[in-house]
Order: sequence, then C-alpha cells, then structure tokens
Amino acid sequence: MENIINNYSDLRIELDYFRRINGHYTLQAGKSSGLVESQPLDILYMAMSASLAMDYTEDGFFEEYVICDKHKSGMDEFAIDAYALIDSDDKTTEKHLHLFQYKIHNDYKNAISPKELERFATIMNNIFVHPELKGEDDLRNPVLKTIYDKVQEFLNGRRGRKVMIHCHFINNAQGITNSNKSAIDAVLNRFLTDKQHHNFKIQAYGLKEILDLSKNGKISVDNEVIEFEIDGTHAYRLEDNATKNGIGLPKKVFVGICNVNEFINLQNKYHHNQLYAENIRLYLGDRASVNKDIIKTISSEESIWFPYMNNGISIICEKFEIHNIKQGRKLPIELTDMQIINGCQTVNALYSSKYNDQTKDNFRASNVLVKIYQIGSDQAEFKMNVIRATNNQTAVKTYSLLANDPIQTEIGKRMSMFDYVYDRKGESKSSKTTQIVSMPNAALAYRAVFWFAAQSLRSKMGHSRVFQKNEYDKLYLNDKVEDTNYVNDISVKLLVSTIIIDTVRIEIQKNTERFLPILPIFKKSTYYLSGFFYALYKQQVDGRIIEMKQLIIEENLSKIKGVNPTKNFQEFIVAEFSNLVERFIDFYNSYSNDKTDLDNLLKSSDFSRAYAKKIEELTGVSKLEELIKQNEYDNW
Repeated sequence: MENIINNYSDLRIELDYFRRINGHYTLQAGKSSGLVESQPLDILYMAMSASLAMDYTEDGFFEEYVICDKHKSGMDEFAIDAYALIDSDDKTTEKHLHLFQYKIHNDYKNAISPKELERFATIMNNIFVHPELKGEDDLRNPVLKTIYDKVQEFLNGRRGRKVMIHCHFINNAQGITNSNKSAIDAVLNRFLTDKQHHNFKIQAYGLKEILDLSKNGKISVDNEVIEFEIDGTHAYRLEDNATKNGIGLPKKVFVGICNVNEFINLQNKYHHNQLYAENIRLYLGDRASVNKDIIKTISSEESIWFPYMNNGISIICEKFEIHNIKQGRKLPIELTDMQIINGCQTVNALYSSKYNDQTKDNFRASNVLVKIYQIGSDQAEFKMNVIRATNNQTAVKTYSLLANDPIQTEIGKRMSMFDYVYDRKGESKSSKTTQIVSMPNAALAYRAVFWFAAQSLRSKMGHSRVFQKNEYDKLYLNDKVEDTNYVNDISVKLLVSTIIIDTVRIEIQKNTERFLPILPIFKKSTYYLSGFFYALYKQQVDGRIIEMKQLIIEENLSKIKGVNPTKNFQEFIVAEFSNLVERFIDFYNSYSNDKTDLDNLLKSSDFSRAYAKKIEELTGVSKLEELIKQNEYDNW
C-alpha cells in the first residue's frame, strides 16, 4: 500500500483528508474498534472507498460498516472483507446490504481478476438472492452467519420487507483495464437478470475509480449513443452557441424525443454513482407518490400520454455529436462523459416497471422528452445553475449547490478567526489542520445540540435532507447576510455544536468499556448526549457563545489565540463527560417502555418525548419549543 501511495500523491491527499475530516468517528474491525484518526493506511483506504462506493457518510456509515477481513479483524471471514446493513429512505420496509471484497496490493500493475470477481459475486448471490443454492457449510462461517441472521431478522419482522444487495469488489491498483474489461463485463452481465428482478448489484473499482469518486464525486461513463425518434420536420431542436462568446451559455443544446428503453439499457449497464452522481437526489423508491404515478402510467393504456405528462430527462455532457439519420426514423447522438442531472426518478421508475413481477407484463415502451446540454469544463457556474434549475420543481438541493451561498462564505470567515477550516467543498484538503468543521456535519450538530433533534437525526435526517430547501432555510438566512449579529451568532453556534458533538464522539469511543454494560445505547447515543450536554450545562455553553461572539466583534486574533476559547471548551466537555453520562443513565433507566430493540428505540417517538420532557426539566422551560425558539435569531 505504501509503495502505491508514494507513487500517487492524489491518493495520499485523499486518505489524509478522509482521516482528518472523520478523525472523531469510530471504525469497527471485528470485535474491536478505534478512532479513524489512528487507523493505518490500508484500513483508511478500505473505509474511504466503501463510503464513496455507498455514497454514505455520517454516523450511519461508521456505525454500520464492519471490517471483517481476517488479517485486520481476527475474524474467520469467508469472501467478505467488510459489510454494512443500512436503512433506506423508506426505513421501515427496505434495507441495503453492502458487501465488500478488497484486494490491497503493493504494485499498481495488479488488475482486477474476473475469476475472483465472479467467485465473490456467485457466493453472495447464492446466499442472499438464491439461498436454495448456498453450500451446506456456508453458514457455518461466523461472519456469513452473522450477516445472514441480521438480514433474516429484518425480513421476518414484517410482511413486505426487502433487502437490496450491493456487491463491491475493490482494489487499490489498476482495477479495470483494456485487457480485462470485456471479461469483467461478461461477469456483470451474467447477473443482469438478478439485477433487474432482485436488485442484486455488482460493481468493480480500481484506484482510478476510487479517486474519481473522491475528487469528482462520480465515475466517468463510456461514450454512449442515444437514438432519438424522428417524426416530421420539427422533431427536434438544436441550438449551437459556439459563436456566441462571453455570455456563458452551454456550447450546444439538443431537445428531442426518444424511447424509454434507451435509458433502461443505460440503467442495466451502469451504477448509480456513474449515471446519477450529479443528480440532486437518487431514487426515492417505488412507493414515492411521483414514482407510483410513473409506474402506473407506463404500464397502462395511458402510456401514450407519458411524454406529455412527464417533465422529461436532462443530461449534461462534455460534448455530443449528431450522427447520420438511420433508416429515416432514428437520429443517433453520441455523448461524452454524460450525467443525468434530472430524471433519476423517471428512469428508475421505468426500470422498475419493466422488470417488476407485478408490472412487467403490462410495461409499454413509450417515449420521453430529453434535453442535452454540452457544458465545457470552464462553465462550472452555469453547470451548477442548470442542475439547480432543472430540479427546482421539487425544491431539493444538495450542499454542493449551496457551498457558495453568501451566508456560507461569511460563516467560513468567522470560523477561520478561531483557526478552524469551514469545509464547504474540500477546502481542508490543502491544509494539514485537524480543526475542521464540515458544512454538512455542522448542520447536523446544530440540530442535535440546539434543537434537540436526536430522534429525527437517528431516523435518517442526513446530509441530503438537511439541505432540502425547507430545512436549509430554517437555519441559514441568506437575506440576513448583512446582519452582523445574525452571522456572528450562527457561525459561533455551528462551531460550538460541532465541538460538542465531535468531543462526545471521541469520549464515547474512549469510555465504551466503562459505560456500555450499563448503557446499551452508549455507542449510538452521540446525538442524544450532545443535546443533553447543552441542557445540563446551558449556562456555561451560552456564556462561551457570548464570549466568542464578542471576540469576533473585537477582531483581535492575538487575543483569540491567547484565550483559546475552543480548546478550553473541549477540555470542559471532557472533564464533565462522566457526569454527563451518569445523568443520562439516570434518564435512560427511568424510561419504562420496552428497550430491547436499540435501533428502533433511538428512532421512536415515545423515547423522543421522554427525552424532551427531561430536557424541559433540566432547563426549567415548560415546553421544549420555547427553548428551541430562544436559539432562533428571528425570535430574539
């Protein structure tokens, strides 16, 4: 591993960034665990690549991702080096099981072995998709037995539940090359039917793909040809802006109609982090109302209405070329580095309708409206704006689209006064500091500490939802960016809440042996303990906030360094941690309802209500809403 890192400086930068920005989280390796900041390079690569492959961060990833490689964990693993069973957005009926096999090399020349990929995929398919084919001795392996039992426990809990299987085969070397690509494609195609009908997905990654995900958020796709329907003289529109200099328009725009099977074929070929990496949201599931409507329309006589009722699919690409019309009816367009930026719901609903047992017999291959934008590498601002504009009907935003909001820039300036980097879009990659506040994690921390939102945070209120417009606008008031009092207040509270939650995470890891036997939820109680800390020490925390805001007003950096309020605050949290936990244990023991299912306990409304009443008792307010409003600027 070290030899490859020495030859690929980008990899060292990405691993160092992953270590520093996630240093306070805990990684599980078998029955042992340790902070990310202390992990060796191979473990860091395994965790970083898994997080990127799953497109999943936050507490959920680090709680559920378990390394079971025999040499790392001491566990008697069998084909699986790591796994994670995570909730989906529809948390009650669907989970996603991610299974990993790694090949960590010292020589970059090593490529992925199609035979090893096939063996891994076959074993996982036999056990989790076609259990009638599993070997007699397979479940005697303790790792496989543990995972299998977790899956069965979930499936048997209620009718209608399902588990999606994702197999990730990852190495740190060449990965996919010209010499093995066709063989790897043959392996993937062997399981295509199970992808279509049983949601069994396989993806192979080499170092290039992992670095693409880490640096660009996506894996490039091949050049693809989409055939458009030609019916009449006005069947499509082409706009060529190549000669219109200085106005920031896309180089070319094409609008036309094509058959939905063109996109279903792409869905068969690619993984979500290839086709949809720059789409504002991934698939919400068949049960989402808009997707139920799509499935109903495309599998009925109403399918002829589909191109008129659907908003269509928007694509950005580096370039596109229009080829000659085929057979007088088909216009092929070749796209380089395409991304579907709006239409993920449409394509996935179409895919489900075509292959789902309940709808496949009625599926009708209708047409769909498509817009293609050719956008150059120098048009990043237009690209962000077109992504935002093509998704505005759902008012959903990602934090990457908001990183340049004026309020975010101002927050970063204030945090820098305390020697913290406000990481909005990877700013801390170029530094060596461990004093990092990531924009998404700060938004989560604020909610846990000042809004006591532990239950909603445990119930999948992750990065994607925090930055939906209705949630974003609750916290970040862009119309008050000129209001110094507001900007100072939100900046300090984001910093203070992040320090609380990060310090609590570290102390949980350090004190697990002491407190876990008497507080079974201890390892998963970060959000609850952080809000509890504020309630228990509200006077001290509020005093620290006032002090730090005054230091901002004075703009005396030497005084800030001398006082060092953030370091003193961290030391205070550490000193009071034992008392914090003991007081929380008293609350936990006073809760008389069933506490056997720990995951659901932390997500339950009953436990949340009991927590709210305890917060009210500690702070002396009659209703929790009053305390929350005290921290909202508009209610000062």
